[in-house]
Amino acid sequence: MFRPLAFRRLASAIVVAGTLLESGVVVAQDGEEDAATDSADAGKPAADSLKNSAWTKIEQDAEKGYKEPLKAGAGFDAAAREFVVRKAMPQLANDANKPIIDRVRRRMREILLGGITDDRAFEDASKAVAESALAIARNGEASRAARVNAALLIGELRAKDGKDGTVWTPAASLLAGIAGDAAVDPSVRVAAMSGLVRHADAARRAGGDAAGEFTKTARPAILAIVAEPAAAEQTTVNDWLASRALSLVTTVVKSSPKELAATLVGVMNDSTRSLDVRIRAAAALGATATPKSEIQAVEAVGSIQALAVAAIEADEAILRDRRYEQQLGGGGAGGGGGTKMLPMMNMRPPGGGPGMPGGLPGMPGAAVSQLVPEQALRRTAWRLVTLANAILTDDEKVGVATLLSGEDKDNSKAYAELYREHGLAIDKDRNDDALIKALAALRPDEEAPVAAAAGGDPTAPEAGAKPADDSDPFSGK
Repeated sequence: MFRPLAFRRLASAIVVAGTLLESGVVVAQDGEEDAATDSADAGKPAADSLKNSAWTKIEQDAEKGYKEPLKAGAGFDAAAREFVVRKAMPQLANDANKPIIDRVRRRMREILLGGITDDRAFEDASKAVAESALAIARNGEASRAARVNAALLIGELRAKDGKDGTVWTPAASLLAGIAGDAAVDPSVRVAAMSGLVRHADAARRAGGDAAGEFTKTARPAILAIVAEPAAAEQTTVNDWLASRALSLVTTVVKSSPKELAATLVGVMNDSTRSLDVRIRAAAALGATATPKSEIQAVEAVGSIQALAVAAIEADEAILRDRRYEQQLGGGGAGGGGGTKMLPMMNMRPPGGGPGMPGGLPGMPGAAVSQLVPEQALRRTAWRLVTLANAILTDDEKVGVATLLSGEDKDNSKAYAELYREHGLAIDKDRNDDALIKALAALRPDEEAPVAAAAGGDPTAPEAGAKPADDSDPFSGK
């Protein structure tokens, strides 16, 4: 079964973790905190060089002077606020805590907000924590580790019951403000956006007023990020921000006005953007385009088709590189576990388009091992199904093709069916053969995709085509 959401979450976790690690921050996933902390503490010597006496004193002082009154039902008074604002929260920016910053951040939420019985006191305490964290996150003189963890803390604030998956609703506006501010360090924006995504998930689950309030709060920031030009520096971080914002477009917008639709088309056609960002822009456009969006639907479908070819060619490049490496290393003809026969074919793009010319290197019928990693194939499957839905969903209710009629709509529908068919096949089989079949179907010549969807033979050789020299990776020029 195709699981695009699971893959997107995995990919997002990898990118966020990588970004925060670059900032000198180690982040445990929500729900893994206690186990991670216990495991780490269990292996530490009695004289722990990473233990900061200032933070240890905060933990000790919190038990009686701060937590006990609040657990007993007391209000969040001036003394409690003084402890939060003047003593506890500044520990996020204490350089001595940097080696244990993730533990400090998690313990702050537990110590400062856990066990408060009075509703008003809980809201006041949460507000004090959030506002203090916001000040650190926006403080250009604080370390990046402190700022990132401050933004993460805001996103990790929970409802009073403290259950996993809940959020402290007022934090959404703070997170949106950080994420949507182009002047803020991109790593801090990523941390804020990860929290905003958590709020979006909670709002979708709750529905009703909660969903409407989130839309009102987050829409300006989401649309501002979508409209930001591609960055010349820190492209990975900025790509992640754009991808997350584009994935939230359908949460905050039901139908694209003319300006937003034009922006989405522009992102989709921007070759300086990553393929993932462009595909998410296509998905957002397909899900929100209406006649009032005033887009050129035929041209938009053509752009989506080009993205589908680019998506499949990304894996073709892996096939070429690894097959050639195998040849150079003396492989390609031997046995061994997990080998298969790779059929050879002419993979010339229609009209001399992008991509390496000629067939895959290697002799026809050479036995090779699986070359394209499974995760890359899952990514390609998600890309093809996402682009299929951008053109026309399976129920034919949503997609750019709904703006078309007659032959244009029929042809667009055929492409959507083709991409969906091969995306699902790749996700099911997850092997090179499924990829090669998709390559043959998606771009053997100008007319094959429509013919294939109608039951034609996409693997038939092109009339008059000159066979490629399979032993030469640069043949077929």
